[in-house]
Amino acid sequence: MMSETKMHIKKKRSWLILCGVASFFMVAVATAPASLFSVFLGGDRQVAFADVSGTIWNGSIEGLSAAGVPLGDVTFKLSPFSLLTLSPRVALSAQDGAILGRGIVSVEHGNRLSLSDVNMRIDLGATAPSGVLGQPAQGTAEITIDRLRFSQKNGCGLAQGTIFTDVLNAPAQRYDLPELPLAGSLTCDGNTLVIAMTGENNRAETQMTVRILPNLTYEVTAVARSDEDDVSSALKFFGFEDQNGELTYGAAGVFKGTGT
Repeated sequence: MMSETKMHIKKKRSWLILCGVASFFMVAVATAPASLFSVFLGGDRQVAFADVSGTIWNGSIEGLSAAGVPLGDVTFKLSPFSLLTLSPRVALSAQDGAILGRGIVSVEHGNRLSLSDVNMRIDLGATAPSGVLGQPAQGTAEITIDRLRFSQKNGCGLAQGTIFTDVLNAPAQRYDLPELPLAGSLTCDGNTLVIAMTGENNRAETQMTVRILPNLTYEVTAVARSDEDDVSSALKFFGFEDQNGELTYGAAGVFKGTGT
């Protein structure tokens, strides 16, 4: 009887010690400074920042830039519960940089990236130095993503969102043509992420599609139609080719980071 009592006391004591150790680490992690992120961020020469404050659960990074693109001040909130499910979930917001907006990012099982509740405005001149249609990019893109799931293994699993951009306005005005804004949506075509946009004015209309494959290669196709010779000539300058009465454009590449 005595031995059973001692065993019970020993188990209870071990449990209390375990709870105490677990509590210590939980408090340590919860109050850990966000500057710990600098250990990881600083290891990438493509990433720079001015200061980090707060904790790893709720903090901010000031003056963040990636590959020379100024992202401004970024605040983040890490969900503790998401760590228990092994799917880290972070709410982000950015201001005073090339990307303005907010959204929720999580990494799910199988290294699947998930985005939700995203609303952002992107300065294309700052984030896409390689340009559009072979010309320096100007203008902005406004993107709303209700839900997006993508992994390099399985590709596009879910895509719901919209996009608007005035990136073609500057090239159009260069040739005294009316503005040509584009608007469209994000969807999945099998395992391929598809961004399809259309636009038109009183002198031309165009359709542009970007397809992103699981291996992060992308294909850009565009079709333009116009009955005016000067408009056709301007489009040919940007790389469009005349095929069966339609002007078409195609390009392909691999996403390597910001500015691709």
